[in-house]
Amino acid sequence: MDSSVVFNIVTTAIAVVAVVTSIVFSARQARIAKHANHISVLVDLLREFRSAEFHEQHDYVCTSLGAEHDPADGVRGLPAEAKAAFCSVVYYYQSFANLAVFGLLDQTLLVTVLRTRIVSVWKAVRPFVERERVLRGEGSEGTYLSTFEELARLAADLPPEHVRNQMAEARRRRRGLMG
Repeated sequence: MDSSVVFNIVTTAIAVVAVVTSIVFSARQARIAKHANHISVLVDLLREFRSAEFHEQHDYVCTSLGAEHDPADGVRGLPAEAKAAFCSVVYYYQSFANLAVFGLLDQTLLVTVLRTRIVSVWKAVRPFVERERVLRGEGSEGTYLSTFEELARLAADLPPEHVRNQMAEARRRRRGLMG
């Protein structure tokens, strides 16, 4: 075989390896960037979660809203203080749901972290939301807070042991990296 043919084969092989390596590293970098975006969004939204006022409103929505107010007038019929608690809590979770729908936040991560809270809030506000949809002329299957409703459905469908399984998987990965 001619030395120029060997040289061409070797340089072509090196070029192919360089292209493949570049593609692999680019895909990895894109994955890392996506996760970095998820982390910053999640941290920003969880800042609100650390406030005592938010937790007071959350508790009110989950335990007192339905007991103190009839959903017959929908969300619009709530008195100012109850409506403020409703909006603060429900639209907080709606923000997460919207980010998940548009792929800016991993919905499995979100549902794993906030599962029980999402389910309990939806259970408490569902009659008010469904009535509000009717009052808006959307019917009970309308779009008002539909992304939050879908997030709550996903959260309810996630088995309770999912969080424990995720933690066990993270431990296995760390052990694999160290060992």
